[in-house]
Amino acid sequence: MEKRRVGFLQRLRNRLFHLNSLKGKVNIMKISVIVPTYNTDPEALKRLIGSIDAQTMSKEEYELIFIDDGSTTNIFEELTNLANKRSNMIVKQIPNSGWGSRPRNIATKMANGHYVLYLDHDDYVYPEAFERVYNYGISHGADVVNAKEVRTNGWSWGWDQFKENNPAAEKLGIQSLLPMTPHKFYRREFLLENEIEFNEGARVLWEDVYFNTKVFTSGAKVAILADYPTYYWIATGANNSSSFGRDPHEKWAQIRKLIQFFVDTISNKEDLDFMLKHWYQSRVLGILGAWLLDKSEERIKIEFDYAKKVAENLIPAYIDENLTGINKVRSYLLRNGKINELKKLAKYDHNVTARSYATDIEWNDGKLKIAANAEMTFNEKSPYIMEERDSKIYRYIPEELKSIIPEQLLNLTEDMQNNRFEASIKGRNSRVTWETPADSSEIRIKTLDNYNITLEGNIEFLIDMENAAMGAPMNKQPWDIAARFSAVGLTFHRGIVGPEGYMQSALVEGKTAVVYRNKSALLSLDLGSKVHSVVSASKPKQSDLLITNENDKLKVVIKLPNTYVYGKTKIKGSIEFKPLDDMKVLNDNAEKQKAVNSDAYLIGDENGARVTTEVELPIGRYSISTKFEGRKAIPELYIIDRIPEVIEKKI
Repeated sequence: MEKRRVGFLQRLRNRLFHLNSLKGKVNIMKISVIVPTYNTDPEALKRLIGSIDAQTMSKEEYELIFIDDGSTTNIFEELTNLANKRSNMIVKQIPNSGWGSRPRNIATKMANGHYVLYLDHDDYVYPEAFERVYNYGISHGADVVNAKEVRTNGWSWGWDQFKENNPAAEKLGIQSLLPMTPHKFYRREFLLENEIEFNEGARVLWEDVYFNTKVFTSGAKVAILADYPTYYWIATGANNSSSFGRDPHEKWAQIRKLIQFFVDTISNKEDLDFMLKHWYQSRVLGILGAWLLDKSEERIKIEFDYAKKVAENLIPAYIDENLTGINKVRSYLLRNGKINELKKLAKYDHNVTARSYATDIEWNDGKLKIAANAEMTFNEKSPYIMEERDSKIYRYIPEELKSIIPEQLLNLTEDMQNNRFEASIKGRNSRVTWETPADSSEIRIKTLDNYNITLEGNIEFLIDMENAAMGAPMNKQPWDIAARFSAVGLTFHRGIVGPEGYMQSALVEGKTAVVYRNKSALLSLDLGSKVHSVVSASKPKQSDLLITNENDKLKVVIKLPNTYVYGKTKIKGSIEFKPLDDMKVLNDNAEKQKAVNSDAYLIGDENGARVTTEVELPIGRYSISTKFEGRKAIPELYIIDRIPEVIEKKI
């Protein structure tokens, strides 16, 4: 209690001081970026530096500290050259320590920033990260700002943690620091006052989990910033921990050490139980599913024996009560040494999924409305079967396992209360995932026969381009659309399958949009003509081409059918009229005519969608192409009425 009281007073003093900095009354170092390097890829370094240089925060308000861990390449020389050109960059080389922990600890003591960010040498940050995090953290007196982090692969990274901003997230408990990477913004004085460092050594697995556990148990005030992505974790497979798991003896020794650390360090029972459950499900029980199907008998026995010892010695039996239904069964079989039964169960459960299919797609009031359904199946071929008896839902298992697994462990009725069907969008370039609130969502029982049932769901949601990124507009890039089906302890976050051949264009309040089924048969929304042109997507026919003479110029209008229009749009681009190859035969002395280019406008208003231009066009036959927002379109349209009748007879 005393530690938290002192911490509160210190945070209050800091907050008052830094609030003055926000008003421009004092100049301080706000952010220290700490980057350990070792034989860093020059291209990765260039990308990282580029993301730092792109920050909206003034360069006088942040510093870069690179600690090279005894690289054997010329990367330290490159860093030194960069530092010579930057007044806010410090570089230092140390003898190789074998891990990123010692470089981070050294840099923390060198730093001057209010917050420190531990940035891996192959990752990068988003442009407004420093400014947003600092302002948010200071405004709420945070010791740690757990800001939205993006990962290269997958849809679900940080899904539950980054649903909304939470300036007092420590009230959630230790889970407020999930995902437990070190890519957060920590108040430097808080770390120093509490003597919090990364565990050093040549090979320290999960050093970030140890670090964050120390941070929370030292009484940190945590603020979650969810409405802006700050950190991009690029999975290259080349980091120090990428070899983790190759040696099962090392892996399980590290798992035991970490769990024992939780027991010794976390005094709050709820927080301890959370960490025990989280790691038991993810790292211990997590290997007792599909992992068992393609490993050697020798490797399976080694891992199973280690897992059983962890369960017996470090995981209290009462933890099992709060596991998911799937993991309750796995834990029971593990604790009772039933390795063959676990293999049978894993084989039966293999390929369980729930793929969502779009059933309706339409534009409404400038928003994209999507309806989709999903059903739990085995690889989309046969239903995933459960049983309903006496108003309770039971997991179905192979007959030979029914006498081994107690029936109460198969009861999924409580798990049904946590079923959720959600929607999301993900920027294909930015890799940022945003939840898209559903207008309606349901997961319900589907009766198959007698007692057998499965689960199916429906969802309807709107994508509003003006605020779909948690209140911010969607930027110009392709966006992939997905649904997250969570039921009876299983989660499937997958792209929504689009109708075959589907493509529709739209002009909405000055923006171009094309909804389409991509090469993977999934639904995507292209904003800003990054993949598809509105002109091509609308598929205009020859009858949509209108030509009139006005003021000695040819007025050309291309109507764009099948294009939704909302509000007013006028985008400047260009149009090219290219003479057809047969023009040269019309005049033996004629040189091949050059293409004629003209400004054009892509227009959407109460009169529909269209392309317009006025051009002086010589007599001839022409094909047409357009270019808007850098995307070229070549519709099958031809101008054929600029040829005198006498010439037409020769063709």
